[in-house]
Amino acid sequence: MLLAKYCWFAAVAAVLMTAPAAAQTAPGGADGQGAPVRVQTSISFFVAGSGTEDELPQKLDQARKTVYLLATRECELLRSTIAKDCRLESVNSNVRQAEGRSPQLQQPSGYSVSGTIGSVITLKALP
Repeated sequence: MLLAKYCWFAAVAAVLMTAPAAAQTAPGGADGQGAPVRVQTSISFFVAGSGTEDELPQKLDQARKTVYLLATRECELLRSTIAKDCRLESVNSNVRQAEGRSPQLQQPSGYSVSGTIGSVITLKALP
């Protein structure tokens, strides 16, 4: 009985939360063409290697530089697929030093790098 009550509550909440979104009209035409669309891309990768404290700033800079280079290529990729126009809106990067674990876990020392890239695009016309 309690499970049925929770399921009913979840269903009602889902309907109430989606109704306002369904009531919105798409600007720029019925198909959304010409309206700005936000695109967010998340990236994550691992760079193996450790170094001395003197090398740490250069390694962190190189990891962030990789995120920024990927961000500059994101608009190129969007233009080659779905975007008529693209503007880079935001870039966020995060670099964490990961210490090596025991040999049984086989995880090397290095850096975990993640980032998010926010872009605003205008969609290409539908074929």
